[in-house]
Amino acid sequence: MTKHKGRYLEGLSASLKTVHEQGDDIQSADFALLCDHILEAFDHLGTIMYFAKVEMGGKVESIRKVSSQLKTLREVVDSDVRAGRATTKGSCARNLHRLMLVITFVRLLLQQLLDKPTIQLKDALWVAYKGSLHPIHTYMVQTAVWAGLGMVPSRAAFMASIGEDEASARLHVPEVLAAAAELVGRLERMYGGTVMPASDLTYIPTAPPAAAAGAAM
Repeated sequence: MTKHKGRYLEGLSASLKTVHEQGDDIQSADFALLCDHILEAFDHLGTIMYFAKVEMGGKVESIRKVSSQLKTLREVVDSDVRAGRATTKGSCARNLHRLMLVITFVRLLLQQLLDKPTIQLKDALWVAYKGSLHPIHTYMVQTAVWAGLGMVPSRAAFMASIGEDEASARLHVPEVLAAAAELVGRLERMYGGTVMPASDLTYIPTAPPAAAAGAAM
């Protein structure tokens, strides 16, 4: 994955562009690389969102693992649909759907920060969470995220940690928002209206456990 002078948004924009240009034939391996980059955002949001990176990291690996046989995300989804396991916990199709929600989370977070120059990161995070991951989470997880908002860094600290300032962020956020929204739209169409079940996750790790990366949600 290409790094861009330590600026997270510039690198994210480049990663999104690679996938976006593939149209409906999104390469599974390239998508996994994009998700690696997407998940870097969680490193800068405080410990309350650590659980999301752990959970979603395992899902990225499931896509990467099958990418040599199922070259495109369309093949990934179709394979599980044909096998009748698209909504089964741990299936690649379900994992991909969860990763769509993570992309939406990051998009909504950046949208809030772009549209509201005075909004604090914790408030932007909650809006983004409500519009993406909140609906699939159990009440216990929702409550834990709400309670943990006090541990979220300040807006300025977040910007500094991703190598951006308000001016540099505004150069790349619009293109990130557009590409991310289009990507999610393409992925949603692959499911043909399939409804994914909610998560049964009840425990939120706040520090690296011995073996949590493969956990399924």
